Amino acid sequence: MPSFFVKYKFHFLLILIGLLWISLFDFMTQMSSQGVMHSDSFNYQESAKNLYVFYRGHNYRPILMAAISGIPYLFGGSDESIFTFGFYVNLVCWLATSLLLFDILKKTIKPKNAFLFSLLYFFTVGNTAHVFHLLTETIYIFMFVLAFYFLLKYYEKHRFLWLSLALSVFVLSMLIKPGSKFLAIVFVVCFIKIIFKNYKSKASWFLYGSLFLVFIQCAGMKYQFGDFTVSYIDAPTYYGYIGSKAMCIKYGKEYSQINNPRADYIFSNESKNQKIIAAEDFKKQLQFNKINLLKAYFSDVIENTKSGNSCLYECKNLRRVNQSFFDVSKNVLFAITKWQNRLFTLVALLLSAYFLFNNYRKERVYFFMAFFITYIILLSGISCGQGDRFHLVTFPFMIVLLAKFLSERKQLKPFFEPLQK
Repeated sequence: MPSFFVKYKFHFLLILIGLLWISLFDFMTQMSSQGVMHSDSFNYQESAKNLYVFYRGHNYRPILMAAISGIPYLFGGSDESIFTFGFYVNLVCWLATSLLLFDILKKTIKPKNAFLFSLLYFFTVGNTAHVFHLLTETIYIFMFVLAFYFLLKYYEKHRFLWLSLALSVFVLSMLIKPGSKFLAIVFVVCFIKIIFKNYKSKASWFLYGSLFLVFIQCAGMKYQFGDFTVSYIDAPTYYGYIGSKAMCIKYGKEYSQINNPRADYIFSNESKNQKIIAAEDFKKQLQFNKINLLKAYFSDVIENTKSGNSCLYECKNLRRVNQSFFDVSKNVLFAITKWQNRLFTLVALLLSAYFLFNNYRKERVYFFMAFFITYIILLSGISCGQGDRFHLVTFPFMIVLLAKFLSERKQLKPFFEPLQK
C-alpha cells in the first residue's frame, strides 16, 4: 500500500490541491451560494428534463449532455437537483482532467515539472469558475484531454484500440457541443485508411457505437423537428450574433446582445425555419455585406480574447462577509481571468503556428493539438458576449504545447529537465 501512494503521489497531491483551491475560490467568490445561473444553463436543464421526463429531444442541446446532467431525474430529483448534480459532475471532470494532463505532460518532461504545469490548469481561474455552473465547458475539456491521452497512447503503442477510443471520444464530443462536428469529421478522415484496415477489429465497435449515437441524435432531430442534424444551435448563433453585428456595423448602430430584434425574430420561428432564415441571411450578407461580416468576425474573436469570466463578474456578497474583502477578491480574480485569457490565447496561437508547421510528419499528436486550438479560436468568431468561455477550452492544450516547446529548447535544458528517452 505505501508503494502505491508513492507511485501515485503526484496524482493524490493534485487532487488535494484541487479540492483546497476550489474551496478557497468558493470562499472568496461565494460562487456556490449565488443562485445565479448562466443563461445557457436553463437550456441544459430543459434538455435533461426533455430526455428523462418527456422522452424527447431538445432542438439546441444534444442527448449526451442531457443524459449526463439529467441523471437525478432517474431517482425522482427536482429541477434544482440538476444544477447541484452538475457541480459534482464538473468537479470530477475538472480533477480528472488535471490527472490526465499530468500523465500527458510526463511523457515529455520530468514528473516534478509535469506536476507544476498541471497546477497551472487548476489556477486558470475561468475554468475554476465554470465548475460551479451547468455548462458544457468542463466536461468538454475533459473529453478532449481524454481523447488526446488515448491518441498519445496510440502513437506510443501502435495499437488500434487506442485510436478507436480516441476517435470515439472525438465523435461523442459533438453530442456535448455541436460545434465539434467539423472537428470530429476532420479527425476521422485523417485516420480513415487505418479505420478501413481495422474495420473488422473488436476495437472498432467503440467507434461504431459513437457513430451510432450521433445517428440516433440526428434521426431524433429529423423525427421531432424536420432536419437530419445534430442541433439547430448554429442557426440562431450565427443570426443573433455575428450576423446581427455585421448589420449593426453596416447601419452604424451599436450591437446589443440584450436588445437584439434579430435574435427575437429568429427565436420566434420554428427550428426548421430558423435554419432556412439563417442560411438565406448568410448568403445575402456574403453577397452584399461581406466586408462588415468580416469586421464582425474579427471583432468577435478580439472580444473573446480580451474578455474576463462572466460568471465571476455577476457574483454578489450574499454571505454578508466583509464587503471590501469580497470586492477585492472578486475584482482581482476577474482581472486575472481577463489577463489569463489574453496571455494564454496569444501563447496558444503562437505555439499552434509553431507545431502546425513543425510537427506535421513527426509527433503528430502535438500537430493535432495545435489544430484543435486553432479550430476553437477561429470558431469563436461566430459569437460574442460570452467572456472567456470560448478560449479557455484551449488552455490545457496550450500548457502541453508550452511544456513540449520549452523541453526542446537547448538553452533551457539545465533548468527545465527534459525527459530523457
